[in-house]
Amino acid sequence: MATARVERRLAAILMADVVGYSHLVEQDEVGTLHALRDIQQDAIAPLLAEHHGVLIKLLGDGILVEFASVVDAVTCAVAVQNAVAARQADIACGKRIVFRIGVNLGDVVVENSDLLGDGVNIAARLEQLCEPGGVLISGTAYDHLQGKFTLPLDFAGIQHVKNITRPLRSYSVRMDGRRLPWRVRLRQYSARVGWTAVLIAVGLAAGGWYSLLRPGTDQIVATNTPSIAVLPFTDMSGKATLAYFGDGVAEDIISMLSRVPDLKVLGRDSSFAFKSQPVDVRKIGAELGVSHILQGSIRKDADRLRIIAQLVEARTGEQVWAERFDRDGTDPWDIQDEITEKIVAALAGDAGTLKQAQYRQVWGKDHTDLEEYDYYLRGNDLLVQLSRETTEQALRLLTEGLSKFPDSALLKIKLGLAYFIRGWNGWSENLPADYQQAATLAREAMAQPTLSPMERRSGHYLSAFVRVTERKFADALIEADAAINLSPYDAEMLGALSQVLIAAGKPAQALEWIDRAEARQAANPQILQELAFYRGWALVVEGKFEESLVALKVDQTDFFSPLMQAIALNRLGRTEEAAAAMKKGLTIDPVFTQAKWRELFFYSDPAILEREVSDLASLGLPAK
Repeated sequence: MATARVERRLAAILMADVVGYSHLVEQDEVGTLHALRDIQQDAIAPLLAEHHGVLIKLLGDGILVEFASVVDAVTCAVAVQNAVAARQADIACGKRIVFRIGVNLGDVVVENSDLLGDGVNIAARLEQLCEPGGVLISGTAYDHLQGKFTLPLDFAGIQHVKNITRPLRSYSVRMDGRRLPWRVRLRQYSARVGWTAVLIAVGLAAGGWYSLLRPGTDQIVATNTPSIAVLPFTDMSGKATLAYFGDGVAEDIISMLSRVPDLKVLGRDSSFAFKSQPVDVRKIGAELGVSHILQGSIRKDADRLRIIAQLVEARTGEQVWAERFDRDGTDPWDIQDEITEKIVAALAGDAGTLKQAQYRQVWGKDHTDLEEYDYYLRGNDLLVQLSRETTEQALRLLTEGLSKFPDSALLKIKLGLAYFIRGWNGWSENLPADYQQAATLAREAMAQPTLSPMERRSGHYLSAFVRVTERKFADALIEADAAINLSPYDAEMLGALSQVLIAAGKPAQALEWIDRAEARQAANPQILQELAFYRGWALVVEGKFEESLVALKVDQTDFFSPLMQAIALNRLGRTEEAAAAMKKGLTIDPVFTQAKWRELFFYSDPAILEREVSDLASLGLPAK
C-alpha cells in the first residue's frame, strides 16, 4: 500500500503570545479578553495583511502566522510590537498586554489548514525565550535577512530547547536601532529543559531604554528615552519647487539627531513613508511607535525663505515646541545647514525640549518607583539649575540611586559631576575631597568594559574637568574633544567645555567653541549668561580687556563675573570702576579671598593665575 505523500514547504513562521496572560486574566478576565480582541482586530490583523502574513490559527493568548518571506515576517513582528506598545502606553504597567514574538525560517508540514513540524516548534521555543516586547529570531532567519533588514540584530546565544536535538543560534532584533546595554547583551537565556523564568534585568541607558520584567512581577518598566520621527517638510510655495529642500532638511535633522546619545531616532525609510499623506500625528506615532513627531513647512518668496518647525507629542497631539526661521539668501545649502543646526540644538542636549519632557515625566513618579534612569534624570534636572541648594539635593538623590544600583556607570558619572560642580562653583566645604570623589567616580565608571553612548559622552565630559583639577591639561583636551564628538550639537556642553580650553592655554579656540554654542543655542537665559561669562573670561586671558567687559556686562548672579570685570578694569587703569566691581563681587560672597581664587582657577601657565591674584590683591581682596 502506498504511503500518502506529506506536503511540505519552506515558510517563515511567526509565533506570538502574551506575557503573564494568566495573571492578567485573574486580575480582570473580561477587560483582558476585550483588550486582546481589540488588539488582534485593530492592530495585528491590518499589519498581517500589509506584510502578506497568513493567520494559521489563534492560540488563546497567541497567534501562529505564516509568511512567504522572512523579511516580511520580521518586519511585521517589529511593527506589531511597536503598535501594541503604542496602544498600551496609557495603561497601568500591571495591566498592559505585552507580547513575546519568535520568528523562524524552516521546513513545515502542511496538514489541512494547519502547520506542524520543526519549523513551527522552533518558532514556538524562540517565542518562549524572547524578552517581553521583543523579537527573537533563529539563525536561519538571520542568515536570510542579511542586507535586507534595517534594524540591527544582536547574537543572543546558542539555545538548547525541548524536543530539538541540535543547538540553535538565536538573534534578538534591536528594536530601537541602537546599541544594547551591556547587561542586557550579556544576558544568558536558560538552557535547562522546562524553561521556568527569564533572567530579570533593569533597563539601562544605551541611547535607548528597553522595557524589561521587574523582579517577581509581570510589570513592564516604561521607557523614558524620547523617540522621534522626522517627517519631510511640506512645500507651501504652491509651485512644488522646494520639495527637494524639505526632504533635505528632514534628512539632515535625522542624521544629526541620530548622533544624540540619549535619543531614539527613526530612519528616513520609516518616516518618509508618510510623505504626501494627511498628517495625523497620533496615528503616525502609534504606527511608528515613537513619542514625538517633528514636522514642518517651507515657503519661499524671491530670496526670502521661511521654515516653520514644530515638535508634537504623538500620544496627545499637543505641540510642545515650535519655531519660525526667516532667512534671506540665494544659497539654499547654507540656509539648510544653519536651520538644521538650530532645530537640532533646540531639541537635543540637557537643556533641549525633549530632555525637559523627560524631566516632567520622571518628577511625576512616586519616589519608591524610581529606576536607575529615573535617578539619573532627576539628578540631572537638579544639576542643570546650577545653584548651591539644587546641587546638594542632587548629591543626596544620586547617592541614594547609586546605593540601589551600585554598578551603574551612569549614576557614578552623574554623582561625580555633582561633586565637581560643588567644588568648581565654590560651594564646597572640602574642595580637595570633592574633586577626589569626582575623579574616583569618573575612573570607576569609565573602567567598565562596555558603556552606552550616553555614558561615554558624560564620562568624557566629567573626565575633561577632572583632568583640569589634576592639572593634566593635555589629557583634559583629549577628553573634551571626545565628549564633543559624541554630542556635537549640545550647545550647553560645547560652551561649558570651553572652560577646559581656557585653562589649557587655548583661549582663541575657546572663543570659537563659544561662538558655535551661541549660534546653536535657543534663547535660554541661563545658558546665554554662562556663555557670556566664558567669553569674558577667555578675552581677559587673551588680553582683550575692552571686549571682555562687553561680554561680562551680562547680568550675573555669582561673584565670578564682577571679579573678572575688576581684573579687566584694573588692567585698563580704571581703578575706581575696578574697585566698584570688586565691591559688587564681595556683596555676593563677603568671605571670598585670594586663596579661594587660587583654589577655583586652573591654568597650564601658572603666571596667568599669579597675575589675576595680584590684580585682585591690589584692589583690596583679602589674602585669607
